[in-house]
Amino acid sequence: MNENFSNKGYYIVRNALRPRLLLEIQKNTLSYIKNKKKTNEKNNYTSFSKAIDNLKIKEFDFIKPIFEKLFLSGMLDKILLEKKLFKNLSSLLGRDLSYAYDVSMTLNRKTKPNENYFFKDWHQEIWSGASISSVQMWTPLFQKNNLKGQMELIVGSHRWGHIPHKNRKPIFLPSKYKTIKLNLKYGDVILFSSLLLHRSAKTDFPRLALSLLIKNFKYKNESFEENRNWKIFSISQLTKIQRYLGNHYLSPYRLLDIGDKNNINSGILPTKNVK
Repeated sequence: MNENFSNKGYYIVRNALRPRLLLEIQKNTLSYIKNKKKTNEKNNYTSFSKAIDNLKIKEFDFIKPIFEKLFLSGMLDKILLEKKLFKNLSSLLGRDLSYAYDVSMTLNRKTKPNENYFFKDWHQEIWSGASISSVQMWTPLFQKNNLKGQMELIVGSHRWGHIPHKNRKPIFLPSKYKTIKLNLKYGDVILFSSLLLHRSAKTDFPRLALSLLIKNFKYKNESFEENRNWKIFSISQLTKIQRYLGNHYLSPYRLLDIGDKNNINSGILPTKNVK
């Protein structure tokens, strides 16, 4: 997996999310849009599509409360801690993991590309302040079955460095490059480098996808990531020890009451020089 990621700039984790968790996420989402009791995937998508067709507000204003609801309900943590996905994330980044919980969703619907904020040309996540040590994940939450036209990637472009750009578009690109179009099914997740060039693919069907920036919070920050909100969802064994110790001064016996004579007499604290 790690070798594929370094060579191509991305890795697809198939069946990373359990169907039961996806239905739970869809139910939480639809509870904001419209009360719905059934959890059949086909019916869920139909309800979602109708809401999008009648959308009278901006895309961002629509997804913001949905994202906040998923965050506050703990759904985002559940997604990232799914066994198969977490195994791949920790293999790439280690176990000291956090994600940016500023609104991170994409909504695509049948509109002209220039009328949809979430429809973007070729771009790199570093243009938005992401570090090259961070990883972006993307997974569909609502989509038409076997939908083509999700995202398009330029394979290997993570090795080109920072692409010159203007108005959120590249100024120039190499004359030859290889692209692929994603066709992720429900439960599939793609992890890709913040340097990988990618863009939205046009579709005539509504789709809602979750997009999260993930980093090892122990890595040195190389960009403006400190300007975002971060939520820790995993810590390593070494970090657990640091939490026990409490501070970098390593204050001795910080969890004991030095005035307790029983502790002193039992030998837990040295009796010499204790006031």
